[in-house]
Amino acid sequence: MIGSRLLIASFLLGMLTVAGCSMTPEMSTPEAEQDLPDRFEAAPGDTTLPAAAADTAAYDATRWWAAYEDPALTALVDTALAANLNLEEAQGRVEELAAQFRIARAPLFPSVTANGQGNYQNQPANTGIGGAIGGGQGPDRFEFTDYQATLGLSYELDFWGRVRSQRTAALSQYFATAADLQTARLSVISQTISTYAQIASLRRQVRLGERTVGLLEERVAVTEDRYARGLVPSFQLYTVRQSLQAAQADQPDLERRLYEAQSRFATLLGRFAGEQRALLPDSMTVPLAPEPVPAGLPADLLMQRPDVRGAALRLEAARQEIGVARAEMLPSLSLTGRGGTQSSKLADLVDPGQVFASFAAQLTAPLFQGGRLRATLNAAEARYKQQAARYEQTVLTAFQEVKASLVAYEKQRRRYREVERQVDTARDAFQAQRDRYERGVGDALALIDAERTLVQAQTRLAGVGLAVVNARLALHRALGGPWTDAEPVDDPRLFR
Repeated sequence: MIGSRLLIASFLLGMLTVAGCSMTPEMSTPEAEQDLPDRFEAAPGDTTLPAAAADTAAYDATRWWAAYEDPALTALVDTALAANLNLEEAQGRVEELAAQFRIARAPLFPSVTANGQGNYQNQPANTGIGGAIGGGQGPDRFEFTDYQATLGLSYELDFWGRVRSQRTAALSQYFATAADLQTARLSVISQTISTYAQIASLRRQVRLGERTVGLLEERVAVTEDRYARGLVPSFQLYTVRQSLQAAQADQPDLERRLYEAQSRFATLLGRFAGEQRALLPDSMTVPLAPEPVPAGLPADLLMQRPDVRGAALRLEAARQEIGVARAEMLPSLSLTGRGGTQSSKLADLVDPGQVFASFAAQLTAPLFQGGRLRATLNAAEARYKQQAARYEQTVLTAFQEVKASLVAYEKQRRRYREVERQVDTARDAFQAQRDRYERGVGDALALIDAERTLVQAQTRLAGVGLAVVNARLALHRALGGPWTDAEPVDDPRLFR
């Protein structure tokens, strides 16, 4: 008897010794991550920062929109982050994955149950076991009363790391979903700033359009007077009238676009269309950030994009799932224990003499399941292959987006500077015509045309300013946030 107990104890000790093994395979570093360049090249026409200056650029995901130095815009972005319903949904997904992680972690701990039971039985003596042993020789009926209070414990030893791999996979999925939340957050910030800039630009364009209509009405009146006196041909009058009609036709579309932008802005803030009026300031300007983007940004910034982080974390989860599938093909050992008190009288349940206990160890090995376990492993390996390709594609796409956004932002800034010079030239021309008109040597039509040219240039500048904002926001999204004035953070790459 003692020898058998020692044999069982030795077996359990040996099994506990190998506990902690992991069947999760080691995987090679994805090629896209191995071949990632050190820095992003300068945009054409841009000046490259010295290496020391470029090294200070780092990622930061906190309140980078305050760099626009627009208190109203900052307050609206904060409102959107607090009230946007898409973010609330994404937050719910994160909370769900946090619960899933706790579920996956639970088997690492013993399962304990408590049970209380009362049983009463009254039956004839000539039935059941009483009849089988010759009922009728004793009492006519059997009556039993039994009370139990038990505490049960069960635990599966995680020899092959199956539960630990499940826990790690669930944790990786949780952090990946948290990265999705950051992606959604960045999207809401960008949409809020872009829509705010669009509203400011369209308000400006509507006002300039109204001024254009007024100038054309003045020009039509002057041209009609000159036509009546035979000073201009009819086609010139028709041309001016067509210009007026075209300008008048453009106004409703501008007003429609402004209404749609304002309604969309209300939705971003988690409100019904129309309720944004109480939040939008009366005076708005397109939020142009003055500083250029430094050339030679570290490519490590790319690895901190939320979608890249999420893809890397999901790849790690897929790797851990392979370990889970491998472990399920190996034997498992479960330990169960049960103890408590048992008595025919309820008052005797607290009597130490009524205590009972039992213990069992069960070793289970899968021998044949029709290929299910092998197919499960093959499916896990196939999912890892898919996720590896998805991760590499995410890295390549992110790198391309950053490079394209750097070029696009620089080109839009150059375009804005050119249109600014066009506005300055048009303003000088208008001032010259007004001076001539005030001295009595200028022509009224020339003055009107000069002002209309200035208004057209200003309208174009408002549109280009919006394009600059959107190009900068595209770069923010491509980099996952800002690129300067941030503390260095840990390298998020999972494969090094």
